[in-house]
Amino acid sequence: MKELFQDRELLKLPAQKILGRFIAWRRTPFIQERYEELGQYSPTRKLMEGQGEAIAGKLDAQYPESAPHACVPGFRYAVPRTGEMLEKFKHAERVVLFSHYPQHSCSTSGSSLCDAYRWLNGEEYSPNLSVIDRWWDRDDYTELWAELIERKFEEFKKENSLEDEEIRIIYSAHSLPEAYCLEKGDKYNEEIEGTITRVEDALKKRGMTNHAHALSWQSKVGPKKTKWLSPSTPDVIHATKEKAILIVPIAFTTDHIETLDEIDIEFREEAEKVVDHFARVDCFNLEERFIDLCVRLVAEHLGNDCKSEIRPCCVNCVGDDCASMRAFFGSSPVCATS
Repeated sequence: MKELFQDRELLKLPAQKILGRFIAWRRTPFIQERYEELGQYSPTRKLMEGQGEAIAGKLDAQYPESAPHACVPGFRYAVPRTGEMLEKFKHAERVVLFSHYPQHSCSTSGSSLCDAYRWLNGEEYSPNLSVIDRWWDRDDYTELWAELIERKFEEFKKENSLEDEEIRIIYSAHSLPEAYCLEKGDKYNEEIEGTITRVEDALKKRGMTNHAHALSWQSKVGPKKTKWLSPSTPDVIHATKEKAILIVPIAFTTDHIETLDEIDIEFREEAEKVVDHFARVDCFNLEERFIDLCVRLVAEHLGNDCKSEIRPCCVNCVGDDCASMRAFFGSSPVCATS
């Protein structure tokens, strides 16, 4: 929590080291209570280790010329840290930093890559380095969401004797301070909106044309005076007129506290006040089609001479390391048309 609130790519605070530590201290008991609801731990690391083993196994089988492959998780604020994993594989032939955020934000992908850059900058590092970033606009990613949504939608209808028009699909994404997008120029909100448009188009092609849908934003973390992207997920839940809500955690690939606690427990409690039925579409987790998608992403990256294409800096970038990080990994800090 301390590192999260002291991360200036995530948010900027006055006297950040002091205030960030104070906010972390204040929020820690609340977060501890949330983890108690989950049985004291998050399954994210175990799930990502399982994903990595499956991805590496399929890469070994399909691309023996570059085997053996290793695929391991590295986290921004938790162990194992990205720097620890970079150190562990410092004698590899190649290291690819594969962002599991399909949509890029300075506060997520950008912060994680800047953290890796700061660890690597000035270090003697033998492997060739590259980055896989932003893959929300791929057809196979869109189709994976559409398939999982359709499957859950049909189960939900059958279990509760519902018609299509009685279900509202709510696409819930992690929120950002509004100024990040409208003033600084982070394109995260546009990429989320683009993802939903693509998924809804895919659902229509599958015959799902009568349901209502909405975009909402969850997980506001920071000073209360900050204006966040809206509408919030609780507000959208309370405005629902249909009999049932099906939530899609559209910005997440793997279950963690924001799906298992915030959606499955907190939002369910709110939904029970206004609708008869509530459910959530599963995250990708160990879904084999997700493993296959990751294998394709890595294989295409290797086949494209491991070219890093990190989203360019925001128009009004205020990050200390954003441009340097992109240059370090061989990606242009600015748009080609700028």
